[in-house]
Parts: sequence; C-alpha cells; structure tokens
Amino acid sequence: MRHDQISRANATAVPWPIEVEQLQWREREVAVIVYRLRAATANEVCAKLSARLHNASVRSMLNRLVAKGILKRTLSGKAFVYLPALTSRDSRTLALRRFADDYFAGSVHVAARTMRSLLEAPR
Repeated sequence: MRHDQISRANATAVPWPIEVEQLQWREREVAVIVYRLRAATANEVCAKLSARLHNASVRSMLNRLVAKGILKRTLSGKAFVYLPALTSRDSRTLALRRFADDYFAGSVHVAARTMRSLLEAPR
C-alpha cells in the first residue's frame, strides 16, 4: 500500500484520543502531527515540529509511541510510515476498562449494573 493510500484508509482516526493528550509535551506534539496527517514518515514529522530535532530523536520517539500503543507503523517502500493506532472508540473502551479496574475490581458488568441503577433511580 502506498503512503497516500495508507492516509486515506486511516481517515477515521482523527481527532486524537485522550491518551494522546496525556503524553508529555514533546511526545504529544509528535503524536498529534501523526494523527493530523493520518500517516507520516519520520522526515514528515521532523518538518512539522515546532523546534528542530534530529531525525534519530524523532524516530526514537515514534518507536516509543508505537510501543505505548499510541501509534502503529508499516513499511511503505523503504520508509516506515507511522499511523494512528487508537480511534475514539478504542479510547472510550480503554477509559471504561480503567474505570472498572479502579472502582469495581475490574468488573465491567458490575460497573454497568451500577450505572444502569443510577440511570433508573428516581430523582
């Protein structure tokens, strides 16, 4: 798949999920660039940064973001292309699972029953 095809195929990934907002500022800037472009090489990210960074530093950050599950990467020709890994739906699912872990001993079902009872309770 060519770089421009990857970008079009991944068009539903913008806007970025909350996990991107929670990153440290430099990683957030890199991730936001990828989410805005929908697909980007390290060189394209370097060109959009607010301050000049070495390509190796940007590649390192991109790879950390892949390891964190914020981005994914694919090979396009001889270059890696970085893509958004999370959709808004993925972000909501992660948030609900964290909520269940934090307040309901990991039980999504108990959390859902509790929310349902709150919705059905008279005011």
